[in-house]
Amino acid sequence: MNKRGLYSKLGISVVGISLLMGVPTLIHANELNYGQLSISPIFQGGSYQLNNKSIDISSLLLDKLSGESQTVVMKFKADKPNSLQALFGLSNSKAGFKNNYFSIFMRDSGEIGVEIRDAQEGINYLFSRPASLWGKHKGQAVENTLVFVSDSKDKTYTMYVNGIEVFSETVDTFLPISNINGIDKATLGAVNREGKEHYLAKGSIDEISLFNKAISDQEVSTIPLSNPFQLIFQSGDSTQANYFRIPTLYTLSSGRVLSSIDARYGGTHDSKSKINIATSYSDDNGKTWSEPIFAMKFNDYEEQLVYWPRDNKLKNSQISGSASFIDSSIVEDKKSGKTILLADVMPAGIGNNNANKADSGFKEINGHYYLKLKKNGDNDFRYTVRENGVVYDETTNKPTNYTINDKYEVLEGGKSLTVEQYSVDFDSGSLREKHNGKQVPMNVFYKDSLFKVTPTNYIAMTTSQNRGESWEQFKLLPPFLGEKHNGTYLCPGQGLALKSSNRLIFATYTSGELTYLISDDSGQTWKKSSASIPFKNATAEAQMVELRDGVIRTFFRTTTGKIAYMTSRDSGETWSKVSYIDGIQQTSYGTQVSAIKYSQLIDGKEAVILSTPNSRSGRKGGQLVVGLVNKEDDSIDWKYHYDIDLPSYGYAYSAITELPNHHIGVLFEKYDSWSRNELHLSNVVQYIDLEINDLTK
Repeated sequence: MNKRGLYSKLGISVVGISLLMGVPTLIHANELNYGQLSISPIFQGGSYQLNNKSIDISSLLLDKLSGESQTVVMKFKADKPNSLQALFGLSNSKAGFKNNYFSIFMRDSGEIGVEIRDAQEGINYLFSRPASLWGKHKGQAVENTLVFVSDSKDKTYTMYVNGIEVFSETVDTFLPISNINGIDKATLGAVNREGKEHYLAKGSIDEISLFNKAISDQEVSTIPLSNPFQLIFQSGDSTQANYFRIPTLYTLSSGRVLSSIDARYGGTHDSKSKINIATSYSDDNGKTWSEPIFAMKFNDYEEQLVYWPRDNKLKNSQISGSASFIDSSIVEDKKSGKTILLADVMPAGIGNNNANKADSGFKEINGHYYLKLKKNGDNDFRYTVRENGVVYDETTNKPTNYTINDKYEVLEGGKSLTVEQYSVDFDSGSLREKHNGKQVPMNVFYKDSLFKVTPTNYIAMTTSQNRGESWEQFKLLPPFLGEKHNGTYLCPGQGLALKSSNRLIFATYTSGELTYLISDDSGQTWKKSSASIPFKNATAEAQMVELRDGVIRTFFRTTTGKIAYMTSRDSGETWSKVSYIDGIQQTSYGTQVSAIKYSQLIDGKEAVILSTPNSRSGRKGGQLVVGLVNKEDDSIDWKYHYDIDLPSYGYAYSAITELPNHHIGVLFEKYDSWSRNELHLSNVVQYIDLEINDLTK
């Protein structure tokens, strides 16, 4: 039975690792700091260099191993790991017992896991989670802190890495790691199977302690960490979301740094699902962050901290009835001082794949666009929302007794109507969406509403008058491609505020074009500028920088394996043909790219910084790439490539901003968000701070 649903039960064997030859070192309990633990370790040691040869600690450990619950605490580094390597192993090394062992292992992709095997007892457990480790930061090996708890009382095996619970698995048949038949070897950097070293390791174990007790969550939280990252949004925070995707960062003129993100409740799935837009801010150059609030949310489904299954049977389950917001972007309007946030809006059960592509959801009447509605029981969209929210019957061209307020809620005779909220759970091997008894205001985006909008995608705008401390009710933008075309899709990240005018621009995309949304009146009205691209089905997510007054360079995702760019020399009115950046690779399906213009000169030149994975084989190998701008022709020399972490470690959607102190803040998905094996991972959107000197070494 899966307690948390964050593990991956994979039917694969572990390959070997080993450690560097060395004399085992025993350290007294007061020499290492493992927090406020209520029991002394039975073994404590370090440091050990691992270089493809095991270190035998059997004589120091095995005679002290007792009881049916254990905890392993380890601090280790592995910036050049083998593809699969064991950090610690307990085993029966005798001939004929090669499948009697316990190991803590890692892969060079950042996966961490354990194997618990006993052939005589018929036990063969493998629990792991990908994208759990750091390899290097600022060019130096990162010390990861690992805690593994084997708890016989609750029949659970739980792993924490760098303060994050990465899996917790409850089993029907619990085997204490101390009770594996015939254990006679305890090794660091390998597992001894039938007298041979398997799963040899490269790296170092700085500290390791073992306890004959299952330590508590509270005790785990007291263990000091050496993390290079922060979590701005995290599982169990005020959003009650367990998953987050699509981060943004934006530095306001006041020096406040604002971030927005998808708060996802149905695993890491895109819409259709339940997704809200959450925001947080920092007033101290990213050192601390405010408690998240919602910029956009629906109430048709409860905000629940649900652990989405990762097994092959249930991981593809999606919430099918909720309305959602997805893919936000932020800009500051310097004229009014307000902050503008846009996001895509999806009605109940709608996502990109099933949105009606031939309908905008609006009807044009005398040059004005009005939202269309369909009433329950009707076959056609016979109603429109007119001035003051009055619902008109189009067949009679007369007002009804219904109105829609500024929250898109339905009122009859001035009285708010309600629907019953839904909750979700997994019962009897399937996802259930069920009413929970709570009444919430009826909304035209909800599946149980009396009136419903067209099942297509929309773009919504909200504003903040206090730099992200609160947000106004969202408003739908009108269609930009006519009545018979669905809305464009917003490019997540930053909008662009031109320096020498009051113009604001957001990039959006649709089939075969980038559609720029332009406002010259602080977001009161919008027009479009279209730029053709040579891809019909590409998710052409784009980000813009202003190279100099009125000259805009847009970088965007393609299906060519390269990042494309185009240029406008008239403040976004017209655009050049598409060109491509050499020296940066992406997959054939591409990944969102983030870009900023840096305010300071680098090597005497103006500079642009890109954030992107640099890999053909997956969303991994994250880099910040510094480009120096040639004033003569606005060309860019991509001179410096900074590795966020190891080339094999995940890096997907990202956001970068220049902080008030001229550091670079990076908020990124530290996993491969395209991989079906890396669905539904918690606390993998992480924030780091970098100095320009880090990027240009």
